[in-house]
Amino acid sequence: MTNIVNIKNEIWKLIENDPSIMLDLSRGLINVRALARYCTKIGIDATEDAIISAIRRYPKETRTTKQYSNALEIVGQSVISTKSHIVSIALTKGAETQKVLPLLFSCVNYEKGETLRLVQGEESIKVLVDQRNLNKIMELIPQRLVLKVLKGLAEINMHLHPKAVETPGIIYTITGELFRNGVIMYEVMSCVPELLIFVEENELLKAYQVLFGLCHQKPKGDKTKG
Repeated sequence: MTNIVNIKNEIWKLIENDPSIMLDLSRGLINVRALARYCTKIGIDATEDAIISAIRRYPKETRTTKQYSNALEIVGQSVISTKSHIVSIALTKGAETQKVLPLLFSCVNYEKGETLRLVQGEESIKVLVDQRNLNKIMELIPQRLVLKVLKGLAEINMHLHPKAVETPGIIYTITGELFRNGVIMYEVMSCVPELLIFVEENELLKAYQVLFGLCHQKPKGDKTKG
């Protein structure tokens, strides 16, 4: 069996390598004995009491938890808006597609708040548009360039505080909360100061509630009712 110092180092390393455990531990959301059982289950060679002792000695405030708190405070000042009936069109990447893309902008009325988002990868290009403009756009795109058309998406637009660009952990804080609540993100893109998250329409309400809660958490020490 490993000695006390090695046990502490092993446990602390485990905590620091798993941000979910570290952050929930700092917020008092983890049952220490259950975490100790998990540690023995994954092969840490120590008694349950020794592991519990090491967990309880782990500092509540670390560099990572402070960064998370700072990111959470910035995220809390975001403004959220949503839009449904979004379609994703995946296109092959090449010279022909490059010629087609500029034509698509003529189908979109930005003054009416219509959507046209482009995401370029190594192998394909995604075009995200309002479903009502789908037919007009598909008339401009040769069928041979189309890889996939996916309907039934929704967009969540988070308008972030200007300090977001200089604050570590903003994306982790937002996407991590969605992950912990089982929300599947189809696409995430940034156009500072906006963060755009695309989910299936049937996940929109859940995703919105998660992010609304994230943006309205009370700061530590704030015991105001309401």
